[in-house]
Amino acid sequence: AAKKIIDWKKPDFIDINFGCPVNKVVAKNGGSSLLKNCAILASVASGVAKAVGNQVPVTAKIRIGWDEKNINATDICHILQEEGMQAISVHGRTRAQGYKGLANWEIIDACARSVSVPVIGNGDIHSGKDVKLRRETTAVAGVMIGRAAMQNPWVFREAKHYLATGEQPEPVPIPERWQMIVRHCRLATESNRYGNERQSIMAMRSRLMTYCKGFPGAKPLRQRLCTVSSLSEVEDVAAEYLQSFEESKTMASSV
Repeated sequence: AAKKIIDWKKPDFIDINFGCPVNKVVAKNGGSSLLKNCAILASVASGVAKAVGNQVPVTAKIRIGWDEKNINATDICHILQEEGMQAISVHGRTRAQGYKGLANWEIIDACARSVSVPVIGNGDIHSGKDVKLRRETTAVAGVMIGRAAMQNPWVFREAKHYLATGEQPEPVPIPERWQMIVRHCRLATESNRYGNERQSIMAMRSRLMTYCKGFPGAKPLRQRLCTVSSLSEVEDVAAEYLQSFEESKTMASSV
């Protein structure tokens, strides 16, 4: 499968996700279920690395363990290094946690110190301050941002700015946020990944709810967005909101 992907998409690297906690994946002995079976995990990692050879790097992502009683991330990192993984990403929660509780960066740090390949830490990274903290207090080679980007795609730009200047950037302007929202919806419909236009926009509804978090008048806005079913409806909502937003700014400045 890895060789087919290389021929098909010509990726920069192949990443094996041994950390996926989704039930339908785990039920088929995939993802984080392999954290309970080191022999199969090693076999998969070795097989992919050998099949790919020197064409592209092969990396892996894991969680710190299956549950609190079975935390084995450092052992898994040693296995993955031995089987040819050239970098390892570690999410600081167990599979049992899902996304609840806090990521355990002490275990991530221990993983980074236990192997010679780069270890990338992941979990509860929401800002440039978080990136700086983990880079300064752990041995990780890098930091991965995941769910925070689903609400705030600008988090990478903001983090780079903070690391370069030590200052928090200004919030992304509302008009720029709407440009991105409409663009995302347009790309979703053009990709046909979710089906036709109606199916695509309906699939985007939950993402739209997240994107408008923190907007002035977010509650009625979410009520409208949870019923949209076409790209033109999204564009209409954006245009109406921005008009109202600009009018409110004008009124406020004239007081």
